Amino acid sequence: MNYLLFRDIIKNHGFTIFSKEDIAPLFDLTSEGLTSLLRRYKRKGYLQNPKRGVYFFTEQPPDLYFLAYKIYNPSYISFESALSYYGVIPETVYSISSATTKSTRTFTTDTNAFIYIKIKQQAFCGFSKKDQYLIAEPEKALVDYIYQVALGKKTFNDRLQISGLDKNKIYKYSALFDHQLLHNRIWQLLKSSKNTR
Repeated sequence: MNYLLFRDIIKNHGFTIFSKEDIAPLFDLTSEGLTSLLRRYKRKGYLQNPKRGVYFFTEQPPDLYFLAYKIYNPSYISFESALSYYGVIPETVYSISSATTKSTRTFTTDTNAFIYIKIKQQAFCGFSKKDQYLIAEPEKALVDYIYQVALGKKTFNDRLQISGLDKNKIYKYSALFDHQLLHNRIWQLLKSSKNTR
């Protein structure tokens, strides 16, 4: 099958990210034939395949946060990615970090890394839907991040701008982790900042 026809059929049905199962009804192909076609177009660089069964067109990559959500869920954007989104850290973050209740995993495309960090089930909250993905509130992203710092898995960023964040929300989300070292780090951070609400 001609690639342009293949692409247009999929795009005309509204898919920016798709699985083999999503597109199978669109083509008069056997399962093996469709698998072979996907492999060929991936080999030619037309398709990206960050995770088994997940595809998108290289020439028109989807929104990265939406892609992060589709690759591995349940998950929500958090940690440095959400902190950068809200301007809590000044740096641009190129990998996409998400919280999940599943095993910690990393998936990559040609240009991006998608990192999923397991957190406790009771702490999987404090996020809302935006467009087609879930993202942590700034206070929850901060607590998720500081928890990883407390565990020694992330380095503390001393350029955090937490002015305007809700101190009570931070304490509430911190309590969900039931981790004394996290509580201590949060208390020290808030004590040193005069600008939280």
